[in-house]
Order: sequence, then structure tokens, then C-alpha cells
Amino acid sequence: MSLRGRGALALVCAAILAVVCPGTPRAQEAFGEVSLTREEGPCCWPSALTLATVDEPPASPAEKKPRWLLAGLVAFGEIAVTAAKATITFDHTSFNVKDEGLFGANTEFGGADKASHFVDYYVITKEFSFIYGKLGFSDTAARLMAAGTAFTGGLVNEIADGFTKYGFSWGDLLMDGLGTGTALLILTARLDDLIGFRTSHFGGYKHDVFSMDLKLAGLARRLNINIGPLRYLYLSGTYGVKGYPTNVVEDRQRQIGIEIGLSLEEILNSLGARRDTWWGATLHILGDNIRFPFTAVGFRYDLNHGKWHGPNSGNWP
Repeated sequence: MSLRGRGALALVCAAILAVVCPGTPRAQEAFGEVSLTREEGPCCWPSALTLATVDEPPASPAEKKPRWLLAGLVAFGEIAVTAAKATITFDHTSFNVKDEGLFGANTEFGGADKASHFVDYYVITKEFSFIYGKLGFSDTAARLMAAGTAFTGGLVNEIADGFTKYGFSWGDLLMDGLGTGTALLILTARLDDLIGFRTSHFGGYKHDVFSMDLKLAGLARRLNINIGPLRYLYLSGTYGVKGYPTNVVEDRQRQIGIEIGLSLEEILNSLGARRDTWWGATLHILGDNIRFPFTAVGFRYDLNHGKWHGPNSGNWP
């Protein structure tokens, strides 16, 4: 069982701020004063960012050159941190493989760990695609490089886990691959303005809710209709558990749900915080990818007992 997702978003934030966002003071010392120009993608989504000095016009797309060295450092950093986390943090054992199951009622975490792996690797792939795009790579190359980086990191993580008490988990690796593949599919189909996934990680699986979101703002833009304040909402399907792994078996719940929640992504865009600035990108990494507690309300169906719960936020108790 991997806990890798808790550090993944922080790594992505650090990569963007330290490598590809020259608006920070340290980067200004290295690159001089710079400005950011944006090319609009479908549905007003920033599809590419280019760096240009103040005294020179922005480079055309044909003139942009991929920054292979920085891309290599980003990929190496992701994999190195993953390997170090697993090999340094825990006591070592001989290599072992654990069959944890997937989403069954009798699994240790009721499938919440597998939902976490799926969504975390979706987020990692999506954000690394954004990073590689800013480093000058084409959309296709950025997506493939992001998928390769994410899945390689997941494989390294599981191999390292194999030498700890957690063991190598085929289920974890499977969900890593499915999350990576789903992100690759959505990005390739240019559906990321319409569909997304958000992770959780708020003090244990019993408080976590993982969501698949229909973005009403993106739907309205595609249908060319004005839905007013409804654009600040998501309609989401969710998965979460209660009582795993410590409560008595009779109190454990595996919950699937439907809810309406705030779209922090659309709220940030409306406030002028977009991904074409370092601070906007940082806010979006958090706001776009994390389902914060008490920002949604809905109903949950307990698969273990065949019972509905709600309306509630799904997080506590």
C-alpha cells in the first residue's frame, strides 16, 4: 500500500515554481526580467505558455525549442524522490508481493487506497503534461512524456515498496496505470475543460472523498449557453469509505455518491487567477485537483449495507 500521493502534488508545485515559472525572484535572477504570453486553447484553456524578454517580441510556436535538460531534471526529480521516499522512510525486508484486492468489502481499506492511486496518478499525469508543455514540447509530446514519467514513478514506487512491510502491489500499479491512461485519454480528446478528477488526503481514508467531476462551466461553453452562477459548480460522482481499517466489520462502509460542489477552478479563473502566472498556476494546482472538505453536499449509498446517507459532505464523521 503506497502513501505516495501525499507528496506528489507538492512535488508538482515545486517543479512549476522552481523550473518553469520565471516570475519568481530566484528565476528572475537567472533569466532576467521576463513576461508571459498565452496562447488560448479550446474553451479559453491556456494550452501553451512562452517566455519572452520584455525588449523582444514573443517567439512564434515554430521558434520554440524544447528544453530537454529541464525536462530531464523534472522527470529525474519525480522518480528520484519517489524512490527515496519508499527506500529511506521504512524498514527494509526481503522483496515481497502482497495481493491486497481492489474494492472489495473485506479489503484492508475498502478500496479507498485504490481510488487514491487512480486519482493521484491522473493528477500527476495532467500536471506534468502542463509542465512539459511550458518547457516547449508539443501537446502530443508533453502528454506522452507526462504519462511515461508518471507510470515510471509508480513502477519504481511499487518496486521499492516490495522491500518494505507494504510489499509490491499489483493492484496499486494497475490503478496507477488506469489513472495515467485516463488522463492521457481526456487530454488527447481535449475534454479536460469538461471532465476531471480530484484527490483528497485529509487525515486518513475515513475522511477522504475522491471525485469524478462534470464541470458545468465547460458544459455551458460547449453548448454556448449562459448558466449564470451555476458555472461555479461541479456535478460529481464520488467514492469514499467509513470505518476502515480499524472499526468493527459491521460499522464499515464503502460509499458511492452523487453531489454538487464548488468549482474552485472556475472561481479562480473568474477572480483573474489563471495558469499564466506562477501564483495562478500554484493556486490552480491546489484548487483544480483537491476536493476540499465541506465544499460539496450530496447523498452516499453504502455498498456494504445497502443504505443511503445524506445530505452530507461525505468527509466527517
